Amino acid sequence: MRRLIILKSLVDFIWIVTCIPLVPIILFIGVYQFFDNSIISLFFNNDEVNIDSTLISKVLIFLALMLVLVFIYCFYLFRKTLRYFQKRKPFHVDVMTNFNKIGALLMISGISSSILFFVFRLFSDSKFQMSLGLTPYIFVICLGLFFMILSEVFMVAKHAKDENELTI
Repeated sequence: MRRLIILKSLVDFIWIVTCIPLVPIILFIGVYQFFDNSIISLFFNNDEVNIDSTLISKVLIFLALMLVLVFIYCFYLFRKTLRYFQKRKPFHVDVMTNFNKIGALLMISGISSSILFFVFRLFSDSKFQMSLGLTPYIFVICLGLFFMILSEVFMVAKHAKDENELTI
């Protein structure tokens, strides 16, 4: 139980310090970039990436910012799930649906992130470059699959628990 308290405290700290201020900043930057071209220079140095302020680059940056919001939502669902564990309700229906949502969102965001950064590299550097090695996107996809499997494990455990309670 002590580990759960430490985990919940760390998750709450990250939520308060990072995620809550980041949401309005991301929304502001996502919209403001369409009005002012200089905001793109906050993300990239002109020496590293040759990016111009075309509509395609703005849309790609907007999509990347929306993917960050999806990750924040997954973190929110994880935080919400930890509350059920603190209340000693690990087999609540919301726990399983949250794990399944987190898994699906992480898989979708991992796949779309890899596609997005492939397209971004194609437009910014004019290179057709794919990395088939270990990338963070593969780890995000694996984490999504893990959460979906965890949801199924909790469903099976809940079913076994319910059958065990019916047995006299």
